Amino acid sequence: MANIFYFVEHYVPKRLFNLKLASPQQKKLLQDVQDGKKYFIIRAPRKGGKTILVAIVAVWVTLRDQTYRFFIVSGSESQARWLYDYCKAILWPSGPEFAERRDFFSSFLKREPRATITEYKAGGWIMYTAATSRQVNAPTSDGQAMDEFVLIPSQIVEEAWPMNRSSQKPMRFLLSTATDGKENTDSFLDLLDDCEPGKTLHEKGWVKIEWESKDSPHLNTKAAIEDSESASYFLSEDMFNTQYVGGLPKRAGRVFPRTFIREAFKAPDPENPGFLVDGTPYDPENLVFMGESKGGVDWGFDHDTVFLEGYRALGGKIALMKMVIGNGTSPSDWADQAEKDGLAYNIEHWYADAAGAFQNQEIKERGFRVTSRAFQRQTYGKEWMVGVAYFWLSKRMITIPDTPEFATLKRQLLKWKRGSDGKIKKGDDHSCDGFICLISGWDPRYYELGENIITQPGSRNTPEARANDWDNFNSDNQAWMPGSWRDNQNLRKEPWQK
Repeated sequence: MANIFYFVEHYVPKRLFNLKLASPQQKKLLQDVQDGKKYFIIRAPRKGGKTILVAIVAVWVTLRDQTYRFFIVSGSESQARWLYDYCKAILWPSGPEFAERRDFFSSFLKREPRATITEYKAGGWIMYTAATSRQVNAPTSDGQAMDEFVLIPSQIVEEAWPMNRSSQKPMRFLLSTATDGKENTDSFLDLLDDCEPGKTLHEKGWVKIEWESKDSPHLNTKAAIEDSESASYFLSEDMFNTQYVGGLPKRAGRVFPRTFIREAFKAPDPENPGFLVDGTPYDPENLVFMGESKGGVDWGFDHDTVFLEGYRALGGKIALMKMVIGNGTSPSDWADQAEKDGLAYNIEHWYADAAGAFQNQEIKERGFRVTSRAFQRQTYGKEWMVGVAYFWLSKRMITIPDTPEFATLKRQLLKWKRGSDGKIKKGDDHSCDGFICLISGWDPRYYELGENIITQPGSRNTPEARANDWDNFNSDNQAWMPGSWRDNQNLRKEPWQK
């Protein structure tokens, strides 16, 4: 039983967990536990096998050291009981075919597992309680599992955390589906980010284990696939992505998950000057745009103006090359900048904040195409641009130099958030606005990467969309007239007519 894989194969009922159907990531977690790793954060889809996996670890750890104390907490008592019941089902499996196994485990246990605690003769235990301040302040434990972390109230997390403090052999497991809009969704996503190599938690020994439904054989059976296809019709895009796919939520507190942002920024390669660590050519003293070049502009009427410039290479990857931040909105000065960079880097098309009508016109008069982006529009407005950027970021198809020139963009993207109403918070986001203006120039549908990839809030049939539909603007002297009046001569008479 010293080997966890032997334990799973011979002592865990196949109806609970089958190694042959385990994902590579689940096997990695078991190996990491075998190797002595102590701290884990786990993200997986619903029914992806994360709860049973931690139950297996809890039982194995306490069997190896029967003085070990393992505590389970969750956002609800029923969720914590679910993990604990898995532990019971391993240590005390039901059915006559498992009679010998129950006899074997009974030699280590004080008694048959109880409703909330399983106790070993040597003093160790596995237990769960309701997620209340009084209960989580009671026992002292060695190992701790926080199941469905996003659902656990922050106060309970803070009060339960010190339970392992005096242990000489602590272990922690934070596991959850990244469900959007829950109390600890933002914290969970931040923890995932901070477990990246080189980040704070990773350096302190934390291991991040993530898998999606495509990684799990038991979620790729014919029946499971059919159910998933049906679910895609009934669930919102975000819920399907987090619950069924196992992905990250689109509408979390942050506009973009910090993982996406951090993976997009690539440092210069110290061993290969003139390149970023992902192989993208980048020499700030001699910029070369090696593909379809575009520019994005956010006009700074109450903040700095931002120009962002980049290209999309033949392989489809978008690379940002230059960022210019400056004061003022002088049409001629900024048109000079656009002309200079346009000629130097073959930028023919600029995607600019529609608020700068005069500034955009000046750039047009220099011979460039300008597409105005009206942030408040229901179609092709800010949310649509965010959707385009989210698409490319989620595909890991954007590279941004992690250099001082782009430091403002990185800082603002990492802080960019939505309010409780779901709307993006304003303030200190001019670089973000310039970024989405630029990226909106590469609509994924144009490149035949699928239809209706970007969800556009509203449509031309809504009152809001019609009010902002300048493509069909009519300025004649009867434009105000309701359609129902047009054939009624009495209603169309001028005041002096009889």
